[in-house]
Amino acid sequence: MARISVNKLAELLVSANPARRRRIVQDQKYPNTSVVARYRQAHEPIQSYLTGNRDASIVNDAISRLRDDRTGTEWAIDDRWNTADALGKFLEIADQLPNGNGEEYQAGDQNPPKLSISGVDISIRPDLLIGFERRGKKYIGALKFHFVKNPDSSLTRSGSEYVCTLLHQWLQVHSPDGFVPSQAHCLSVDVFRGTVTSAPRSTTRRITEITAACEEIAARWPQL
Repeated sequence: MARISVNKLAELLVSANPARRRRIVQDQKYPNTSVVARYRQAHEPIQSYLTGNRDASIVNDAISRLRDDRTGTEWAIDDRWNTADALGKFLEIADQLPNGNGEEYQAGDQNPPKLSISGVDISIRPDLLIGFERRGKKYIGALKFHFVKNPDSSLTRSGSEYVCTLLHQWLQVHSPDGFVPSQAHCLSVDVFRGTVTSAPRSTTRRITEITAACEEIAARWPQL
């Protein structure tokens, strides 16, 4: 079955370049397993910050450790410096994330179920879940980070709204029992652009476009 990650699907949706769209799908079918993902070391301090009491020293200490560590390859050192930059950018926008109304952040599952649309398995994998209660009713949201320095690979606001829409769709299928998905708490965070985007109230057009993109992926998949 065809497969794609949520951020890459959003990137495909906002790209008007046919060659780029094909490359995105091809890279999803034939991932380079020898390439180590960047920014892996950003997740733990951010999760500790958001699931705890928002103590900035947690993130600042991680930044210092990453900058002071000069061991390993040039790639590893460069990744640590870029990760430290990402953590610094995160602190600049942290106060934009929901807080103060009983929101509780919880680290997302490392291997959650996929969201299937038109023959494509979409890997949503929220970085954090956000639970809260209002007027006796339990709600839940989900947050996904986008760590890319290159502005050419930014999601743009439109792409981020696709991500948020898919987070909300995923929660509609996979929310814990008794919880209602909150569109306002389905968030895409582009760390280096300093943007926090929530799911739009009206998703009909975006769902139609997402479905069409998945149909394109499913049709192209066997030919790659």
